[in-house]
Amino acid sequence: MGKAFADMLPYTLGLIVSPFPVVAVIALLISANGRAKALLFEATWLVISWVVLLVLIALLGAAGATGHARPTWVAWLALIVGVLLLMLAIAGIRRTARRKEGKAPEVPRWIAAMDTMTTPKIIGVAALLIVANPVNLASLAGGAIAAAHEPLPLGRQLVLAAVFVAIGSIGVLAPYATALSGGGEQRLQRMRGWLIQHNGALTLLLILIFGMLFLAKGLRGLLS
Repeated sequence: MGKAFADMLPYTLGLIVSPFPVVAVIALLISANGRAKALLFEATWLVISWVVLLVLIALLGAAGATGHARPTWVAWLALIVGVLLLMLAIAGIRRTARRKEGKAPEVPRWIAAMDTMTTPKIIGVAALLIVANPVNLASLAGGAIAAAHEPLPLGRQLVLAAVFVAIGSIGVLAPYATALSGGGEQRLQRMRGWLIQHNGALTLLLILIFGMLFLAKGLRGLLS
């Protein structure tokens, strides 16, 4: 279990640093009844991340990816994911290069609408930011591939996935802790502005890092 967790740990970075979930929590916190809304978002984020990770681990196990003698298709899968992520990073870099210098990043409409969202919409946004965000989904996929390498009983898989998600959710949980401290709203506003301004660069960097991680994992599997 310890080795599996050590192999999974680098993939928590994508969940920790991913900017949009943090911005969403901040937007909820500074809205009316913000703490209750933010808690709902964070609970949804934790539960769905945990479930998605477990489902991916189960699918990999059912497909025969568990054990030290891994099938070749696992390496090919990692290689393909790595190439796709690198292609996304290159496309993002090109878009950034074409953007007019000095132009302020636009605030996505869904972020601007967070303060008026109902409970089902908040749950839906949290779910979409997990399964439709390439950085977050790549983090969970990488963790699942690492966890599937070790044949563990179900109980340990549940605990391993819970620890992975808890560590990966530090960034999402941090704004709530900030809101509980004195003068927290001003800090949240500054944090929100910084994350929106640098969202593109952070996302591209994470996609590039994960692309290289998956590429290296795939090549190592094919060449070993």
